[in-house]
Amino acid sequence: MANANDDRTAFGAPPPDPELQRLRPLLGTWRSADHTLDGVLGPGVPVTNLESFSWLDGGYFLVQTYESVFGDQPAQKGVNYWMYDSERKKFRIIFFSNNGPYSEEGNQYTGEVAGGKLTMQGPARFQYDLDDEGKIQTNPDGTISISWWLRDENESWTPWMNNRFTRVSAAV
Repeated sequence: MANANDDRTAFGAPPPDPELQRLRPLLGTWRSADHTLDGVLGPGVPVTNLESFSWLDGGYFLVQTYESVFGDQPAQKGVNYWMYDSERKKFRIIFFSNNGPYSEEGNQYTGEVAGGKLTMQGPARFQYDLDDEGKIQTNPDGTISISWWLRDENESWTPWMNNRFTRVSAAV
């Protein structure tokens, strides 16, 4: 899906990479109420999420704001900037949150499309299934599913949780 034409924007930049269109189904506001699995962080706990996705003007970045609550812990709030690196053919996320200061290794994800899935890896690993058009799959009931893993003491990825997000409102 690489951009074959050399059209330029008003600022002289190439247009946004068409790979970003894989993310279009995320646009809008979503809510989930799930449960983590018992694992490296201890016993599983309830988790609630409220997430909103919109394009930054220009269409080069998908902006995600979120509020997640794990058990009785304070809410985690933050913003993610999704992008596509056309040269490396990888998706990237840089995020900022109330969990602490920014660090290169702790606040970034890199991902790629393979085997009908978009897999992002950073401090955790998460994965979306893709539909027949290669976009993030919307389930028949309109929800979107995400699987998560954390590294265990041997640095192996172990299942952490499965989220099922329900749309609260469509993109404006």
